[in-house]
Amino acid sequence: MNWIVRIIVLSLVVGLALSFLDIEPMGILHDTWDTVLDVFGLFAGVAEWALPYVLVGAVVVVPLALVAALLRYLGRR
Repeated sequence: MNWIVRIIVLSLVVGLALSFLDIEPMGILHDTWDTVLDVFGLFAGVAEWALPYVLVGAVVVVPLALVAALLRYLGRR
């Protein structure tokens, strides 16, 4: 019960400070959503850039890994 009172008082203090700085709750929500969208856009850009290199590397790495796995399997028999 004590922590509920602390949360309410802290919320009041932060709300007053934000109001004093002329920051509105909808502005925070809007800016936060834009930031989330920008981060997803950044990850999508990185994935779009990296995907061709991953595919080219996989052409070499996957067959080598399969051969190594086959050799390990045959070596255990």
